[in-house]
Amino acid sequence: MNEKKYVSTRGQQRSLDFCDAILQGIGSDGGLLVPDFELDQKDLKALQHLSYVDMATEIMTSFVGEQEKEEMRALCQKAYGQNLFPQEVVPVKQAGDVFIAELFQGPTAAFKDMALSLLPHFMTYSLKKKGEQRKVMILAATSGDTGKAALEGFKDVDGTYIQVFYPVDGVSPIQKQQMVTQTGNNVDVVGIQGNFDDAQRAVKQAFQSSALKDLCDEHHVFLSSANSINIGRLIPQIVYYFYSYMTLVNKNEIRLGESVHFTIPSGNFGNCLAGVLAKKMGLPIQKFIVASNKNNILTDFFRTGKYDARREFYKTNAPAMDILVSSNLERLVYMMAQDSQKVKSYMDDLNQNGVYEISSDLLEKIQDVFKAGWLNEDEVLDTIKTCFEQTGYLLDTHTAIGYGVYKEYQKTSGDETKTIILATASPYKFADSVYKALTDQSLSEYQAIEAAYEKTGVDIPKPLVQLDQKEILHQKVIDKDDIIHEISQKIKEMSL
Repeated sequence: MNEKKYVSTRGQQRSLDFCDAILQGIGSDGGLLVPDFELDQKDLKALQHLSYVDMATEIMTSFVGEQEKEEMRALCQKAYGQNLFPQEVVPVKQAGDVFIAELFQGPTAAFKDMALSLLPHFMTYSLKKKGEQRKVMILAATSGDTGKAALEGFKDVDGTYIQVFYPVDGVSPIQKQQMVTQTGNNVDVVGIQGNFDDAQRAVKQAFQSSALKDLCDEHHVFLSSANSINIGRLIPQIVYYFYSYMTLVNKNEIRLGESVHFTIPSGNFGNCLAGVLAKKMGLPIQKFIVASNKNNILTDFFRTGKYDARREFYKTNAPAMDILVSSNLERLVYMMAQDSQKVKSYMDDLNQNGVYEISSDLLEKIQDVFKAGWLNEDEVLDTIKTCFEQTGYLLDTHTAIGYGVYKEYQKTSGDETKTIILATASPYKFADSVYKALTDQSLSEYQAIEAAYEKTGVDIPKPLVQLDQKEILHQKVIDKDDIIHEISQKIKEMSL
């Protein structure tokens, strides 16, 4: 029997095994699913020389049980070993005195590929294990990169249909073009008049809607999620923490067992939360440095313990971080507090009043491990320029926020601990901003891709070559208040 069980952060959901947790996606009580077992302490020496596929196999097995190891290996091989990624799945480059783990080598040139190449395989594995006859409808809200990565991962996967909602004016032109040209006979891409938080809120509401549940039952469909609210999105992200750490060990930059910091550009906080799980599994991470843009709600939270979403929402040049409700923070609060009643009351406060505040002892515990900072839009551009001129490394706007916040932390703290910055996207996904940073000149996105290449010589990722020539297949735009209706229409169509 599989003893690895998952429970909700809000304590009102029966415990689930791995497959049910993947398929359900979110707690029936609106909470997020978390492991309800002691995480394996990994033997660092045994992981040191493993390939990415083998390391992923070891990590994934910790979440399903040893008896499933060979099945996990087959899934990891499909996700990372079949030409979706280059041989070096996560290269670690150096920019001055920091190390940059490039998480954007996959099919959409963004870090979401690291998880969304594996999640569809988790989904089909779980459907098979459970003998599930219904179709699964995958819902995703996106601030840019999740959408394309999820669409690419799930396209033409048997037994699934995927519907992605994106803010029509809240993603970069490149991100939008990647989504609206998506092929596949089971994909649906819908723009909304609203922001990412509106889309995410509606997707969460869909899971708790009794009317939608009845409709799903009638049409033999069930809902699941491709957002990082799904534990199956988070678990694969643990691997690159271990892998990038071991890369530094194998390059003799650090000793095995030496502590490092990770700096993470953060929006919905899933990327960072995966690091928290890695730390719990024995990876010697000393601090997480959480980097935000002008929507700096996480910075305020880590400094004060108060999460206050009653603030202006900004559209910035780092659009994937234009978020005011960072879902995965709920998992962190639960892991640190170990009290689902407390978490439920915090989340009730957030839903009803737009704000919650954690206790001072919990804040102290969190601040022991987390530092935070933010950059405004001009600082983002200055950081891209400075980093390139000083080190020759070309940052995208989001990774630049990580780099700039880390440099500020380093300066004010005097802390020289070796640090790995997670690079979340290719600079060419935000080429107009990157080119402007380098030259102070504005070009359209596609002109900027070519001009930035001519200026820097940094390779353009294959997924972005001639993207502007692709046929637009998805043109629908709806009001944010119509999302639930749109989902219900698609459920009806699925059974035809």
